[in-house]
Amino acid sequence: MTITDEIRPLTEKAITTLLKKRQEEAYGKGNCRREVARWPFPGTVELWVADKSGVENHQLGTCENLSLQGAGLRSDDALDVGLEIGIAIHEPEVSFHGRAIVRHCTETEEGYFTVGVEFLF
Repeated sequence: MTITDEIRPLTEKAITTLLKKRQEEAYGKGNCRREVARWPFPGTVELWVADKSGVENHQLGTCENLSLQGAGLRSDDALDVGLEIGIAIHEPEVSFHGRAIVRHCTETEEGYFTVGVEFLF
């Protein structure tokens, strides 16, 4: 297997498969307690955020949770609500790359930002 076999496009099917696998590991087959699974995952997220001139800058963040529609992230930098960004999410099983829209960004007392992104499929 090559590294490119482990990096897949961020698709609804790919996220569904990953979440279903985690759900079955946690609860067994057919025992979901949530309609839409959201799983904690403290892992690396790469973000490509365009500046005012359109140049994309690379940033690192941490994934706090993952669902079919999006992810909750922790970032050292504020992100504008409505901003479309490039994203790579690195899960133990596989890495995904794609696009997302920032839906909320809140500064914490600790000085970092909690960011919610919605995936664009």
